[in-house]
Amino acid sequence: MDIQEAVIYLKEIASKKAEQFDIIAGRSLSEGLSVFQGKVQNTEISESVGLGIRLFKNGSPGYAHTERLTPSAIEQTLEDALAHTAFTEALPINLPSPETLTDIDGLYNPELKKISLSEMTSFCLDVEASVFKASSEIENVPYLGADRSESAIWIANHKGVFYERHRNDISVGVGSVAHRDGIKKVGIYSKSGMDWSEFNSSFIANQSVERALELLSPSPISKGNHPVVFSNRVSGAIVSMFSSSFFADSIQKGQSRLQDLFNETIAPDFFHLSNDPWRTDLPGSCTFDGEGVSTQKIDVVQSGVFCNKLYNLESAYRDGVLSTGNASRSYNGKVETSFKNIVVAPGTLSNEELLKMFPKCLYVVKLEGSSGCSAVSGEMSIGAQGIWFENGKPVHAVEGITLSINFFDLLKRLVALGNTYNDSFSSVKVPALAVSEVAVSN
Repeated sequence: MDIQEAVIYLKEIASKKAEQFDIIAGRSLSEGLSVFQGKVQNTEISESVGLGIRLFKNGSPGYAHTERLTPSAIEQTLEDALAHTAFTEALPINLPSPETLTDIDGLYNPELKKISLSEMTSFCLDVEASVFKASSEIENVPYLGADRSESAIWIANHKGVFYERHRNDISVGVGSVAHRDGIKKVGIYSKSGMDWSEFNSSFIANQSVERALELLSPSPISKGNHPVVFSNRVSGAIVSMFSSSFFADSIQKGQSRLQDLFNETIAPDFFHLSNDPWRTDLPGSCTFDGEGVSTQKIDVVQSGVFCNKLYNLESAYRDGVLSTGNASRSYNGKVETSFKNIVVAPGTLSNEELLKMFPKCLYVVKLEGSSGCSAVSGEMSIGAQGIWFENGKPVHAVEGITLSINFFDLLKRLVALGNTYNDSFSSVKVPALAVSEVAVSN
């Protein structure tokens, strides 16, 4: 049976044995290729499908999932979930009733299905040729590929909820190696989106080359505390790493520094952070969450004040409030919490104006790993590369440094925000962050 038929069948048999239940099913398809030295290196087509159920017996939840969509496998999944309830504590939540949801236009483009592997190959070869044409200092293009993907999810429950959502996108990524004076640097750029006509091979190539060249000829800087401007290439990654601090379940478990700071000022008054699931231009947009609850825009930090937590049904029950529609769940996992697009409102200053704010500052354009970062404590210790600026002018590249600061101290030390976002097709939109002081070590 197909995935939708499997959902209907599981719903029918679960209604006879469970007090209440919800079902989530997912299907994904990806077609991609990589190019190296003018030839296709490999092609890959991958597909996954599965469905899972959360049901309640004597008030206790049980989970199970399957990737085999046969009647016997689905029946066994139901029995496994029922057996699981014997090992869980009671969770007295009420699953949502169906609502009329307004579709968000622009999440699925059927025209992308017409883009062939041959067309993506030709585009990648143009990118490779443009990379070498852009600079004589380019030594190699070790990474270059394209991928077209689509996904769909279905959510159903015992109250009659039956929602589905479809998305797709296409992406091209390239990594270029530049060489000068015995130093090699990699410049990586990727372009994703839902309109193939917006992809330009020369632009993609030039972005990769520029990012490699700007890091050549590095020189050391003194260790100590320095003003730092985190470019909009990396600012989103920083906020994402600590986004769970704003989840109600993290706070309830004592896994957030914000535990005692609700309705308190945690950032300057120009800082606004929101959960925005209704944007038509961001891939994280959705009208329902992983539990079938309708989504809503939530101002999490408004004028620097932490004013709203993000909830799923369980964390909302524990605080005696309603879910904010921020549940996250895959067919093979349990319910968690997530932002439905992380959006930090842009500031008023251009990149050039940010870099002129300080007599000397470090402009960070690349982060290296996150093993030294903890969403629980807020501590951030991370390798970085960037450019040293003096009086608003670039002086030299910087490498081999470690930035150390607590994320919540970073928020308090913000002095300005940039007025533009990274051009990536991402569910995280954060402008450049100008921070008065960050500890820098070599």
